[in-house]
Amino acid sequence: MTLYQLAIAVIALSAISMLTVSAFADTGCRRDCEPPTLGVLYTGQQVVEKGFTINGRPFNVDEHTQTLPTTFFRTGETIKIKLLVYENSGASYLRDTSLSIGKYVDDRHVDIVATISFKQVFSAVLGQPLLTDSDVTQTSSVLDPNGILSDVTVKATNVDSYRTAINISFKVTKPLDASDIIIQTMDAERGTGTNVLHDAIQVRGKDLAEKAPEPVKQVPAPLKQVKNKVAAKNITCREGFELVIRTTGAPACVYPVTADTLRNLRMAN
Repeated sequence: MTLYQLAIAVIALSAISMLTVSAFADTGCRRDCEPPTLGVLYTGQQVVEKGFTINGRPFNVDEHTQTLPTTFFRTGETIKIKLLVYENSGASYLRDTSLSIGKYVDDRHVDIVATISFKQVFSAVLGQPLLTDSDVTQTSSVLDPNGILSDVTVKATNVDSYRTAINISFKVTKPLDASDIIIQTMDAERGTGTNVLHDAIQVRGKDLAEKAPEPVKQVPAPLKQVKNKVAAKNITCREGFELVIRTTGAPACVYPVTADTLRNLRMAN
């Protein structure tokens, strides 16, 4: 091959390569690259209006992170949030949507307090529409290690072929400083999206969380208390037992009915 022929071949290969790159650039990729969204697609096209509503106050979700006017609540007050999620492959291909409360700095610095998740699992061949009566299962879960949530409910309904309305209701039982709401979504192709709504909620008021039961107080046996120089009349009995002093002078902790029997028999006082 002459040098001239080699140059022509290189130019031809370059042209083919450029055409190939241009072809893929038109679509971005050759599969479903759009994760579920509460607002806009990668192209900037708005497909959802008012994707986030909190206690009747709707907001557009147009950015990966944005700051909302803080909505204030009292502990024990019901918080109602509606998420409107668009999935370009169809509403049935929405796999997972979670709402977390916490603080978000960046993807590596996230402090989550509690998470409520809606999951939709199905056994369908990806790339094909679901058949009638296909195996579609909807579940919800709550991750609440600090015990701040109560009365959690999750209900999802299809608005149309592409949009799912997820209504989440809950109460917060402990005060919270201004906190972020972090929404994460995933489709059947495992395409994930995240929206952070900074300072979305703040909860004031008293701590209403149920207190952990106090541990049962361990009471030493009467004879052990005597050895520790506790006077017989000052012996402490476990709850449900009664102190009697036998005629021998020895203290005992017995059931009330037994105490009455011993006294009646003049075996204790």
